[in-house]
Amino acid sequence: MKLFGHLYAPDDRGLCLVTVEEGRIAAIEPAEPGTEPADAIGGPNDRILPGLLDIQINGAFGDDFADPAARMDVICRDMPRFGVTGFVPTIVTSAPKVYGPALANLAPRSRPGEAAVLGVHIEGPYISPAHKGTHDPAQLRLPDIREAATWLESGSVLWFTLAPELPGALELIEFLVRNGVRVSMGHTDATWEQARAAADAGATMATHLFNAMRPFRHRDPGVAGFALANPLRADFIADGNHIAFETIRLMARAKAPDDLILVTDALAGLGMPPGRYWLGGREYVSDGTCGRLPDGTLSGSLLPLNRALRNLVVECGFEVPTAVACVTTNPARALGLEEELGRVEVGRTADLTVVDENWDVQATISRGGLAYGAAAEVSR
Repeated sequence: MKLFGHLYAPDDRGLCLVTVEEGRIAAIEPAEPGTEPADAIGGPNDRILPGLLDIQINGAFGDDFADPAARMDVICRDMPRFGVTGFVPTIVTSAPKVYGPALANLAPRSRPGEAAVLGVHIEGPYISPAHKGTHDPAQLRLPDIREAATWLESGSVLWFTLAPELPGALELIEFLVRNGVRVSMGHTDATWEQARAAADAGATMATHLFNAMRPFRHRDPGVAGFALANPLRADFIADGNHIAFETIRLMARAKAPDDLILVTDALAGLGMPPGRYWLGGREYVSDGTCGRLPDGTLSGSLLPLNRALRNLVVECGFEVPTAVACVTTNPARALGLEEELGRVEVGRTADLTVVDENWDVQATISRGGLAYGAAAEVSR
């Protein structure tokens, strides 16, 4: 298999011919317009990117990941439509009985020709009632190491979002970090000092920066200010609803480029028509761009990752390599997966996305198999 286009690996390599053999990248060769093989995927106006990674996504194609019946075969097959070759499903705040079956259903999987499940993100139930967002208030509870330990037995929990100001949170952070789980601050009313205590305990990330957290104020910067001023990795949503594009520009000036991670925080309505769907047992309404509870409370996004990536470049003024890193190398590094994911290099697993000038996905190659594109659609 050969791909032809402008390669962002994510660094700018110019026009290239990329050869895939036996599931891995066999060669990367500089090229000139008009020299592409007749059977190559892409063209001189297309971009070749590392496979996109979405490390915070609540559901897709009608299914919620907090539901143990979520159809992972369908979701893994169809996520490459958006250029995604790997994702981390989120289990939001749920009843205790939900976690075991949901974690079993979300077991990591990696198959050629479909998006890989890289592990699981647990968001809640140890979050602030003041910033619960659309999480079920009836299921919020204080940090419990014994409960969290049962979730870790699945071996699939990659990262965990909690409110560090809650009683017992610092002890839980230390426990999670000792067990190889990344910890993020989110859905939180934490002050700067409480955020610093969490970082000292081992927290390294902030979840959907500015959303569902103590507002930034000039005399009370809170966890958002702490995340901007310190080397925490911060994920954010670029759908134009959750935070203003101008705020993303501010973030990009304050944060090191390697610390920014673009996520969709997508809901079950991703890839579906507007309508009513479920998140953690609560019904929300999708308007096709974002979800809201019936009372208007903002929930997650419904913008596919490739379109959010376009927003970084077109609406926020990011240089293309910086924008691409936000959905490839940066999330891979944040979760300790950088040895295999997030870059286009000879010898690496062939996870690749080809987009056109408008960032629409033309082809997705996952684990060396064509997961999305004309030939893949014909074979299905």
